[in-house]
Amino acid sequence: MKILEKLREKYMSSNIFLLIIAVIIAIMLWFAISLTRYPSVQKTIHNIPVTVDISGSAASQNGLNVISCDVKEVRVELLGSRTQIGYLTNETLTAYFDADSVSTTGTKKLALKIKNINGDSNINYEIKSVYPSKATVVFDKMDTREFDVVPRTPNVKIIEGKVKNPDEYVCIPSQISITGPSAKLDMIDKVYAVSNKEMTLDTSYVLSGAELQLYTADNVLIDPSSLNSSTSNFDINIAVRTQKKVGLKAAITSAPENFNTDIIKFKLSSDSLTLACNNNQVEIPDTLELGFIPLYEIKPGFSRTFTIEKRLENTELINVSDLESVVVTLDNPDLQELPLTINSDHIQFSNSPDSSYEYDILTKQIDVTVVGPADSLAEITAEDIIGEVNLLNTSITEEQFNQNVLFSCPSFDDVWVATNSKVTIQRTKAEKATSTAR
Repeated sequence: MKILEKLREKYMSSNIFLLIIAVIIAIMLWFAISLTRYPSVQKTIHNIPVTVDISGSAASQNGLNVISCDVKEVRVELLGSRTQIGYLTNETLTAYFDADSVSTTGTKKLALKIKNINGDSNINYEIKSVYPSKATVVFDKMDTREFDVVPRTPNVKIIEGKVKNPDEYVCIPSQISITGPSAKLDMIDKVYAVSNKEMTLDTSYVLSGAELQLYTADNVLIDPSSLNSSTSNFDINIAVRTQKKVGLKAAITSAPENFNTDIIKFKLSSDSLTLACNNNQVEIPDTLELGFIPLYEIKPGFSRTFTIEKRLENTELINVSDLESVVVTLDNPDLQELPLTINSDHIQFSNSPDSSYEYDILTKQIDVTVVGPADSLAEITAEDIIGEVNLLNTSITEEQFNQNVLFSCPSFDDVWVATNSKVTIQRTKAEKATSTAR
């Protein structure tokens, strides 16, 4: 008691102390009056996050996913007991939408609701308003699809005389899986691995670090958000090969030594084509010979078709033109034909394989066609034509056999025999020469 009396004597006489006591009592009285006369208050809470978890809802059970929601945060007006809602903040509350009414894909307008994430059911409050009150939510089904990846290197140049090999201009990997909303996957028409690196190449090269880009059929770039690809790392293989435009010609074979092949003119349906080669050690010729035409097949009206694919068989040359075949025709309108008959005594043998045999021609006459300019044909006779039967590398198993005859006109260099004939030959054992010693 003595202590209390001393404190009262010391402090109660101070005006400052009395003022403090008065303020405390006033606050306590105000608080008591507020609780009794105003038990409920209104409170505004800002920046309450919107939750897009729809697990367990009808939408989820139908295989739907939330692709987007246009509302991220809301503001709420609450009415409730001062002692209860005073503890509520944007960290204890969350906004959500009810997806139980959603069963199909598409864009839905859904009401936003508020709940206490702490799950305290003892806190009672009334929601006066939520702003915004609704959210635009896009629902779709997630899918995974495979796409081919096409390389794109707009700033890569190839030196003159070289080109990119389209068959080996590829991405690594060349296919990817993309997972995302089915509606967005439906938009994808082309998938590119794009590199904007600048370089000039003279040989093959592997370019790393290409970027994935997706395009619609109208060549509109697609926003890749909401899409996940199996990889985002791509290499581009740029195969470089030699390429050249070459001339075309047809060669004449089986012509006599004295014959002037320059007098024969051919007209080609195409004078050139483009060839490529992946082997840098192989030289592409300036002119490609389509093939050989025996002289005896050439006469007025002659035409032959050469296939490019067959011509390039067993070579490393590649036809990169659209040209598949070439038609070669005789382009000598001044040439004429003359029929003649050649007797067997104008046919000779060469390169007999066995000197122990004698060879005789059983065919007595051969009808041939001679081709040349009119002035030369006016002078030539059957006596000017010689036939040759070449037995070199001939496999003879029978005593009588047939063999081709090659004709020549030694006195004329602009006339030839356009006939491919065979004669029948008889082989007989040669009689040995005998001598009598005396």
